[in-house]
Formats: sequence, C-alpha cells, structure tokens
Amino acid sequence: MAIDKIKARLGRNSQALTTQQTDTAQVGFVRREWVEHPTSGLTPARLAEIMRDAEIGRLTDQLDLADDIEEKDAHVMAELAKRKNALLGKSWLIKTPPNASDAEQRDADMVNEVLNSLPEFEDLVLDMGDAILRGMNNSQITWDRDGQLYYPAKLETIPARRFTVDEDNPNTVLLRLDGGLSAPLWKWGWVQHSHKAKSGYIARAGLIRVLAWPFLFKNYSVRDLAEFLEIYGLPLRLGKYPTGASDTEKSTLLRAIMSIGHNAGGIIPKGMDIEFQEAAKGASDPYMAMMDWAERSQSKAILGGTLTSQADGKSSTNALGNVHNEVREELVAADLRQIASTLTRDLVLPLLELNGKGDYHNPRRRLRLEFDTQQPEDMAAFATALPPLVQMGTKIPANWVNDKLKIPVPKDGEAVLGMVQTGLPGQEAAPAGQADSVQQTALNGAQITSLSEIIQQVQSGTLDTQRAKALIKAGFPAIDDAAINNLLGLNPAALNFAALKAQPKPQDQLAGLTATLANSAGQQLDDDVAAIAALVDKAESWDDVERALIEAYKDQGAAALAGIMQQAMAAAQLAGRYDVELGN
Repeated sequence: MAIDKIKARLGRNSQALTTQQTDTAQVGFVRREWVEHPTSGLTPARLAEIMRDAEIGRLTDQLDLADDIEEKDAHVMAELAKRKNALLGKSWLIKTPPNASDAEQRDADMVNEVLNSLPEFEDLVLDMGDAILRGMNNSQITWDRDGQLYYPAKLETIPARRFTVDEDNPNTVLLRLDGGLSAPLWKWGWVQHSHKAKSGYIARAGLIRVLAWPFLFKNYSVRDLAEFLEIYGLPLRLGKYPTGASDTEKSTLLRAIMSIGHNAGGIIPKGMDIEFQEAAKGASDPYMAMMDWAERSQSKAILGGTLTSQADGKSSTNALGNVHNEVREELVAADLRQIASTLTRDLVLPLLELNGKGDYHNPRRRLRLEFDTQQPEDMAAFATALPPLVQMGTKIPANWVNDKLKIPVPKDGEAVLGMVQTGLPGQEAAPAGQADSVQQTALNGAQITSLSEIIQQVQSGTLDTQRAKALIKAGFPAIDDAAINNLLGLNPAALNFAALKAQPKPQDQLAGLTATLANSAGQQLDDDVAAIAALVDKAESWDDVERALIEAYKDQGAAALAGIMQQAMAAAQLAGRYDVELGN
C-alpha cells in the first residue's frame, strides 16, 4: 500500500523508483555511438566551430573535447585532480531549520544515517567535480527499499556526451535519445549537477572553453619542439647530380641523402656528389616559453594561481605560496557550496518525500546538506593570544574556542587532556575533570608573572588594594578571597616564590632576590616609621622631636638592616655557586 500511495502522489515520476531511464529502448543507439576525438588535427578554426555548436545546444563535440584534453594533457589532468580531490574528506551535516522540532530533528537523523551508509557518497562528490571542466555531471539513482524506508542503493555517473540541453532553456539538461531526439530527466531519478566555474549557461559555464585555447597553442609548440629536436645538430646534406640525370638516378641520390643521417653510410651513382653544410643551429627556448605560458594559464584557470603547482625559482616565496593556497581554499569552498545545493535538491528532498517526512514544500523549513569548509585557526596563535585576554577579564566562551580550533567538545565521561598543576604555594589543586574552561586551569608561568605585577603595584602604592582584588578575582576565579588577602599582604613569601618560579632565566633570579630583600627590609623600615610617627604625635615642638629621636635611637644601630643585607648576600652567593655548578 505504501508504494501505491507514493506512486499516486508522484504520478509519472514514480517510474524512477523501479526503472533506469538509460535502460529504455529509446537510448539504445546512443549508447553504441563511436566517440569522436576532436583533438585529432585540431586547428583554431575547428575549435571555434566546436564552441559555436555548443552555444546552440550541440554539446557532444565540446564534451568529447573535454575528455580528450583531460586524457592528453598531463598538466590539466594533474591540476584538475588537485581541485577535485580537495573536495574529498570534508565533514558534512544535515542542517535543520531554526527552532527545529523533534520531528524535524528525527528526519535529519534519518537522512544523515542513510547518506552515511551510502558507499558511493565520496565517489559521487568526486564525480560531481567533473562538472568543473564540463559544466555538468549526471549520476543516475537506483532506489531500494528496506521495510518502509526508501533509500538510494546505487549511484552511477553517466558519460556527459549522452546528454544535451534544451534549445529554449539552455540550463535544462536533457537525455539524448535515438534519432536526434531528447527527453527530460526523470524526477528523483538523477543527481543532476550543473557547475558554474564561470557565469553563463551550462554550455559556457565549464572551464573547457578556457582551457582549450592554451591546450591548442601548447600542442603547436610541442610539435615544433619535436621537429627541432629531430634535426638539431645534424648537418645539412646537399646532393648534386649531373645534368641530364634520370628520375631514377635523382631518387637514388635522395634516398642516399636521407639514409646517411641514421645509417652513417650509403651508395650513390658515379658522377653524383654529397656535400655536408654547417650543422643546424637554434634553441629550444621559444618553444619552452610558449609551453610554460600555456601551462601557467591553465593553472591560473583551474587553481586561481601558479605557486601551488610549480616553483620557478623567482617568485616562489613562501608568502606568495600561502596567498595562492588561500585562493585555492576559496575555490574549494565555492565548489562544495554548489555541490551541497545539488545534493540537497536531488538526494535530501527525495528522501524526505519518498518516505513521507518533513515539510519539504516549505523552503524555510527544509532540511539541507552543508559541508564544513571553515579552516581551523592557527592553534599556536590562539594559545599565545587567549591567556592575556582571559587575565584581563575578557569573557570567552569555551565553545567558541572549540569551534575556531576545530576541537570537538568532549562527551560526558570522555577522557580529556589536562595541565600540570603549577599553582601558588598553599593553593589547593582543582579536582581532576573540573578544569572546564581556560580560566579554571592551574596557573602557568605567564599567569604567575601577571599576578606578580599586580601585587608589586600594590606594594609600590600605584594600585589600591580593592582594585587589585577586583583584577585578581576577574582574571583568576580559581583563587579565593583568603588566598588573595594572603598574596596582598599577609604572606609576601608566596608572591616571591611564584615570581621566582615564573622566571626560567638564571639572571632573573637576581630580581627575585631583590624582591625578597625589599620586602624584608620594608618590614623593619615600616616599624621604624611607625615609632617615629608616635614620637612626633607626643612632641610639642621640633626640639622635643629631636630630643626624643636621639634618646630612642642612641643605643640602636643598623643591626637589623645589616642582618637582612647579610642574608641577601649569602643567598646571592649560593645562587652564584648553583649557576656555576650547572654551567650557566
């Protein structure tokens, strides 16, 4: 009953479910036609005639010409292979409409499963790439049924010469029949891909019309070069026959002259002479220049540049090569966009309609196939740029980073890579698996350096404590309030340890020793300043202040400060010995 309902809904289009259009008796003779090879004896006049015929709907010679050029010209074949093979291996997905319903998501899953199980899918994409040269590619679908599910069981590319276009609508592809007739392609029976390598109707949209002229001129140069190589270095052989010589004698002399070049010997009648003139001179440069121009023109037409094809030793810089490679990537994205549109129309929508799924009549709610053509960003550049941005408080979604770098989001319970914990002393390490963002990971050397700068500004008085706390909380959410207070005043040794840990160069250890000295001496100086301030508050005049200072410090020297200096010098000496032992 299901097949009857589908046939009733599709009407005459249902014949594509059970029959191959190319198997009908109407195309029997077309399948047995001898293939013409237009490149044999090709001249500029003949090439122009082929192109004029294609413009009025007679495409066969132009399509045969495309086959010949791809087979005979190794450079064209290689460049086209680069462009077509670049289409393979790209990930794709079935895109649902905005705010997709559960039913639409199930339909997308069904289409995705069917196409993923299609063994010829990659071959189909590669064959569709043939349309870059020819302007069109047509693959016939063989439908099969698994229970209530209709699916494409086989896809077969049919030679392009078995198709033509409608004279009234040059963008409509027709199947050639016997007797010079043609018929429209059956709906749901074909993946009919028309590719616009350049704007225009199908007959003029392929690269064949651009590549044919360099091919023709290069062939002339190849022929001339072969003739040049055949005679290069050979002396001119001049035969002389006496007056009244017969035709037979003349022919004998000519054969002798021609055979001397290969046999280095021969016989001639008495009275005849052979003279050797100066050897043929010349150079192959003009022929090679013409061939090089032709191949560079073909590379530009196919790949958009030349530096991804061959290096000339002059303009082949790395920067220019990267620019040309970016152009090629743009061509790949444009090719896949056109291929995705065709696959959506001729595979995705038929799957939905044949299986009674989806609102395929509504363009706004249709499922569509999309290739992922986005190139991953430079991971090294991201790793350098992101940590400072995060430290400044920039809110960066983790999903955005995953998308830019093409790093898949881990599933629940999936093992993930983690960082070596290098946090500050006394800071508890985060439990494994909880570092879900860049901000929650352990501090690295660059982060410790940044944290050290903030605290040093607090100690120097250029940054107030509240502002410093806000900066640390924004840039380092993993550090709690107690740890922040500890860093800002209660335990300066933690800061010194972190600062030293972040300095990999031996000479930078002196900066750590200097910081330690400043902090230790600073406490003594702070105590002295506080005592002096108390004396000033009690005094009634400057004389009272002077007497109080002399009385308070008459027996106290610089013993405390001297002790601090002694410790610093000892530490510096130990550091020097350590460096000497390591060979630094």
